[in-house]
Amino acid sequence: MNQLTTQTQAAKPVAKAEIRTGGALAALVPQSLDEAFRLANALSQSGDMVPKAYQGRPNETMAAMIRGMEVGLAPMQALASIAVINGRASLWGDAMPALMQRAGHHIDVVIENEDNIDKARAVATLTRGDTGKAIVRTFSMADAKRAGLAGKPGPWQQYPLRMLANRARAFAIRDGAADALMGMRIADEVSDYGPDAARDVTPQAPKPGRARYVDPDPVVDEIHEAEPVSEITPEQLAAEAAAHAEIEAQRAAMEGEA
Repeated sequence: MNQLTTQTQAAKPVAKAEIRTGGALAALVPQSLDEAFRLANALSQSGDMVPKAYQGRPNETMAAMIRGMEVGLAPMQALASIAVINGRASLWGDAMPALMQRAGHHIDVVIENEDNIDKARAVATLTRGDTGKAIVRTFSMADAKRAGLAGKPGPWQQYPLRMLANRARAFAIRDGAADALMGMRIADEVSDYGPDAARDVTPQAPKPGRARYVDPDPVVDEIHEAEPVSEITPEQLAAEAAAHAEIEAQRAAMEGEA
Protein backbone atom coordinates (compact mmCIF):
# COMPACT_ATOMS: atom_id res chain seq x y z
CA MET A 1 0.00 0.00 0.00
CA ASN A 2 2.81 2.40 0.80
CA GLN A 3 4.52 1.78 -2.55
CA LEU A 4 1.27 2.24 -4.50
CA THR A 5 0.44 5.44 -2.63
CA THR A 6 3.89 6.85 -3.37
CA GLN A 7 3.58 6.14 -7.10
CA THR A 8 0.13 7.74 -7.23
CA GLN A 9 1.36 10.90 -5.53
CA ALA A 10 4.35 11.14 -7.87
CA ALA A 11 2.11 10.98 -10.94
CA LYS A 12 -0.02 13.95 -9.75
CA PRO A 13 0.43 16.88 -12.24
CA VAL A 14 1.94 20.14 -11.05
CA ALA A 15 -0.47 23.11 -11.12
CA LYS A 16 0.47 25.83 -13.61
CA ALA A 17 0.33 29.56 -13.01
CA GLU A 18 -3.13 30.98 -13.55
CA ILE A 19 -3.69 33.41 -16.43
CA ARG A 20 -5.94 36.20 -15.26
CA THR A 21 -8.28 38.01 -17.60
CA GLY A 22 -11.03 40.52 -17.04
CA GLY A 23 -13.74 38.19 -18.29
CA ALA A 24 -14.84 36.19 -21.29
CA LEU A 25 -14.68 39.17 -23.66
CA ALA A 26 -12.09 41.28 -21.84
CA ALA A 27 -8.50 41.76 -22.91
CA LEU A 28 -5.43 40.56 -21.05
CA VAL A 29 -4.49 43.45 -18.76
CA PRO A 30 -1.29 43.54 -16.66
CA GLN A 31 -1.83 43.85 -12.92
CA SER A 32 1.60 45.21 -11.96
CA LEU A 33 4.50 47.18 -13.37
CA ASP A 34 6.53 44.00 -13.80
CA GLU A 35 3.71 42.31 -15.71
CA ALA A 36 3.33 45.42 -17.89
CA PHE A 37 7.00 45.44 -18.83
CA ARG A 38 7.01 41.70 -19.55
CA LEU A 39 3.95 42.13 -21.77
CA ALA A 40 5.49 45.15 -23.53
CA ASN A 41 8.69 43.21 -24.17
CA ALA A 42 6.74 40.26 -25.57
CA LEU A 43 4.56 42.43 -27.81
CA SER A 44 7.54 44.38 -29.14
CA GLN A 45 8.95 41.06 -30.37
CA SER A 46 5.70 39.91 -31.98
CA GLY A 47 6.53 41.15 -35.47
CA ASP A 48 3.72 42.50 -37.63
CA MET A 49 1.13 41.94 -34.91
CA VAL A 50 2.06 45.44 -33.69
CA PRO A 51 2.81 48.57 -35.75
CA LYS A 52 6.38 48.99 -36.96
CA ALA A 53 6.92 51.94 -34.61
CA TYR A 54 6.76 49.49 -31.66
CA GLN A 55 8.60 46.52 -33.13
CA GLY A 56 11.76 45.81 -31.16
CA ARG A 57 11.14 48.81 -28.89
CA PRO A 58 9.79 47.60 -25.54
CA ASN A 59 10.08 50.98 -23.80
CA GLU A 60 7.98 52.75 -26.43
CA THR A 61 5.54 49.83 -26.39
CA MET A 62 5.11 50.10 -22.64
CA ALA A 63 4.65 53.89 -22.82
CA ALA A 64 1.90 53.46 -25.42
CA MET A 65 0.22 50.80 -23.28
CA ILE A 66 0.24 53.06 -20.22
CA ARG A 67 -1.05 56.04 -22.19
CA GLY A 68 -3.84 53.93 -23.62
CA MET A 69 -4.84 52.60 -20.22
CA GLU A 70 -5.28 56.19 -19.03
CA VAL A 71 -8.13 56.63 -21.53
CA GLY A 72 -9.54 53.12 -21.15
CA LEU A 73 -7.78 51.23 -23.95
CA ALA A 74 -6.48 47.70 -23.45
CA PRO A 75 -2.81 47.07 -24.39
CA MET A 76 -3.40 45.78 -27.92
CA GLN A 77 -6.04 48.46 -28.54
CA ALA A 78 -3.59 51.13 -27.46
CA LEU A 79 -0.85 49.88 -29.77
CA ALA A 80 -3.29 49.75 -32.68
CA SER A 81 -4.84 53.17 -32.01
CA ILE A 82 -2.00 55.39 -30.73
CA ALA A 83 0.51 56.79 -33.17
CA VAL A 84 3.30 59.26 -32.51
CA ILE A 85 2.89 61.98 -35.13
CA ASN A 86 5.18 65.01 -35.22
CA GLY A 87 6.37 64.17 -31.73
CA ARG A 88 2.87 63.88 -30.22
CA ALA A 89 1.04 60.75 -29.08
CA SER A 90 -2.25 60.85 -30.99
CA LEU A 91 -5.42 58.81 -31.41
CA TRP A 92 -6.38 57.80 -34.89
CA GLY A 93 -8.87 55.64 -36.71
CA ASP A 94 -12.03 54.45 -34.97
CA ALA A 95 -10.60 54.86 -31.47
CA MET A 96 -12.19 58.30 -31.09
CA PRO A 97 -15.83 57.35 -31.75
CA ALA A 98 -15.24 54.15 -29.76
CA LEU A 99 -14.17 56.17 -26.72
CA MET A 100 -17.20 58.42 -27.13
CA GLN A 101 -19.58 55.46 -27.24
CA ARG A 102 -17.90 53.86 -24.25
CA ALA A 103 -18.30 57.10 -22.30
CA GLY A 104 -22.00 57.17 -23.18
CA HIS A 105 -21.79 60.02 -25.70
CA HIS A 106 -23.06 60.03 -29.29
CA ILE A 107 -21.22 61.57 -32.24
CA ASP A 108 -22.79 62.07 -35.66
CA VAL A 109 -21.43 63.75 -38.80
CA VAL A 110 -23.44 64.99 -41.80
CA ILE A 111 -21.95 66.26 -45.07
CA GLU A 112 -23.77 69.15 -46.73
CA ASN A 113 -23.46 70.04 -50.45
CA GLU A 114 -21.72 66.80 -51.37
CA ASP A 115 -22.30 67.46 -55.08
CA ASN A 116 -20.42 70.77 -54.96
CA ILE A 117 -17.04 70.16 -53.40
CA ASP A 118 -16.19 73.86 -53.18
CA LYS A 119 -19.28 74.48 -51.02
CA ALA A 120 -19.15 71.22 -49.08
CA ARG A 121 -19.40 71.43 -45.31
CA ALA A 122 -19.24 68.82 -42.56
CA VAL A 123 -21.46 69.26 -39.51
CA ALA A 124 -20.57 67.18 -36.46
CA THR A 125 -22.88 66.90 -33.47
CA LEU A 126 -21.73 65.38 -30.19
CA THR A 127 -24.49 64.67 -27.66
CA ARG A 128 -23.26 64.04 -24.14
CA GLY A 129 -24.78 61.07 -22.42
CA ASP A 130 -24.67 62.58 -18.95
CA THR A 131 -26.20 66.02 -19.58
CA GLY A 132 -27.83 65.63 -22.99
CA LYS A 133 -26.06 68.78 -24.18
CA ALA A 134 -25.38 68.92 -27.92
CA ILE A 135 -22.10 70.37 -29.17
CA VAL A 136 -22.15 71.23 -32.88
CA ARG A 137 -19.00 71.99 -34.85
CA THR A 138 -18.53 72.52 -38.59
CA PHE A 139 -15.65 72.44 -41.04
CA SER A 140 -16.09 73.50 -44.66
CA MET A 141 -13.97 73.42 -47.76
CA ALA A 142 -13.59 77.17 -47.38
CA ASP A 143 -12.09 76.51 -43.93
CA ALA A 144 -9.75 73.95 -45.45
CA LYS A 145 -8.58 76.44 -48.06
CA ARG A 146 -7.89 79.09 -45.42
CA ALA A 147 -5.89 76.56 -43.43
CA GLY A 148 -3.89 75.51 -46.49
CA LEU A 149 -5.30 71.97 -46.42
CA ALA A 150 -7.42 71.86 -49.60
CA GLY A 151 -5.48 70.24 -52.42
CA LYS A 152 -2.75 69.06 -50.09
CA PRO A 153 -1.15 65.86 -51.48
CA GLY A 154 -2.58 62.76 -49.88
CA PRO A 155 -6.02 62.23 -48.34
CA TRP A 156 -7.06 65.86 -48.88
CA GLN A 157 -6.88 65.24 -52.62
CA GLN A 158 -8.16 61.67 -52.58
CA TYR A 159 -10.92 61.85 -49.94
CA PRO A 160 -11.70 65.53 -49.29
CA LEU A 161 -15.21 64.90 -47.95
CA ARG A 162 -13.92 62.31 -45.51
CA MET A 163 -11.25 64.72 -44.31
CA LEU A 164 -13.85 67.43 -43.74
CA ALA A 165 -15.89 64.99 -41.67
CA ASN A 166 -12.85 63.93 -39.64
CA ARG A 167 -11.90 67.51 -38.87
CA ALA A 168 -15.44 68.51 -37.83
CA ARG A 169 -15.71 65.39 -35.68
CA ALA A 170 -12.38 66.15 -34.02
CA PHE A 171 -13.51 69.68 -33.14
CA ALA A 172 -16.77 68.42 -31.63
CA ILE A 173 -15.03 65.73 -29.57
CA ARG A 174 -12.32 68.06 -28.30
CA ASP A 175 -14.80 70.77 -27.32
CA GLY A 176 -17.52 68.52 -25.96
CA ALA A 177 -15.80 65.48 -24.44
CA ALA A 178 -12.35 66.50 -23.29
CA ASP A 179 -12.89 64.39 -20.17
CA ALA A 180 -12.91 61.25 -22.34
CA LEU A 181 -9.79 62.20 -24.32
CA MET A 182 -7.76 63.14 -21.21
CA GLY A 183 -5.37 65.31 -23.19
CA MET A 184 -4.85 62.94 -26.11
CA ARG A 185 -4.32 64.62 -29.45
CA ILE A 186 -6.17 63.64 -32.61
CA ALA A 187 -4.09 62.32 -35.47
CA ASP A 188 -6.08 64.05 -38.23
CA GLU A 189 -5.18 67.42 -36.74
CA VAL A 190 -1.66 66.71 -35.56
CA SER A 191 -0.61 65.40 -38.98
CA ASP A 192 -1.31 68.87 -40.41
CA TYR A 193 0.67 70.73 -37.76
CA GLY A 194 4.05 69.96 -39.25
CA PRO A 195 7.18 69.04 -37.28
CA ASP A 196 7.52 70.52 -33.84
CA ALA A 197 9.53 73.74 -34.30
CA ALA A 198 10.03 74.35 -30.59
CA ARG A 199 13.64 75.02 -29.59
CA ASP A 200 15.50 75.30 -26.35
CA VAL A 201 16.23 78.94 -25.51
CA THR A 202 17.96 78.28 -22.19
CA PRO A 203 21.24 80.30 -22.08
CA GLN A 204 24.26 78.06 -22.37
CA ALA A 205 27.11 78.14 -19.91
CA PRO A 206 30.09 80.17 -21.23
CA LYS A 207 32.95 78.16 -22.65
CA PRO A 208 36.36 78.40 -20.99
CA GLY A 209 38.49 81.24 -22.34
CA ARG A 210 35.60 83.22 -23.79
CA ALA A 211 34.32 86.58 -22.63
CA ARG A 212 31.51 86.54 -20.13
CA TYR A 213 28.96 89.16 -19.33
CA VAL A 214 29.20 90.30 -15.75
CA ASP A 215 26.55 92.37 -14.05
CA PRO A 216 27.92 95.82 -13.19
CA ASP A 217 28.17 96.90 -9.60
CA PRO A 218 24.94 98.37 -8.36
CA VAL A 219 24.69 102.15 -8.41
CA VAL A 220 24.29 103.62 -4.97
CA ASP A 221 22.72 107.05 -4.66
CA GLU A 222 24.94 109.39 -2.72
CA ILE A 223 23.43 112.23 -0.70
CA HIS A 224 25.57 115.30 -0.22
CA GLU A 225 24.68 117.90 2.33
CA ALA A 226 24.30 121.40 0.92
CA GLU A 227 26.93 123.96 1.86
CA PRO A 228 25.69 126.61 4.28
CA VAL A 229 24.67 129.90 2.64
CA SER A 230 26.37 132.99 3.99
CA GLU A 231 24.15 135.62 5.58
CA ILE A 232 23.25 138.80 3.54
CA THR A 233 24.71 142.02 4.96
CA PRO A 234 22.72 145.26 5.26
CA GLU A 235 24.93 146.87 2.65
CA GLN A 236 23.99 144.15 0.14
CA LEU A 237 20.30 144.63 0.90
CA ALA A 238 20.62 148.39 0.35
CA ALA A 239 22.42 147.87 -2.96
CA GLU A 240 19.75 145.48 -4.20
CA ALA A 241 16.99 147.91 -3.18
CA ALA A 242 18.72 150.78 -5.02
CA ALA A 243 19.10 148.68 -8.16
CA HIS A 244 15.43 147.70 -8.01
CA ALA A 245 14.37 151.34 -7.61
CA GLU A 246 16.46 152.37 -10.60
CA ILE A 247 14.84 149.68 -12.77
CA GLU A 248 11.37 150.83 -11.73
CA ALA A 249 12.28 154.47 -12.52
CA GLN A 250 13.48 153.54 -16.01
CA ARG A 251 10.28 151.59 -16.64
CA ALA A 252 8.13 154.53 -15.56
CA ALA A 253 10.05 156.92 -17.81
CA MET A 254 9.55 154.62 -20.81
CA GLU A 255 5.81 154.42 -20.13
CA GLY A 256 5.58 158.23 -19.90
CA GLU A 257 7.26 158.69 -23.30
CA ALA A 258 4.84 156.23 -24.78
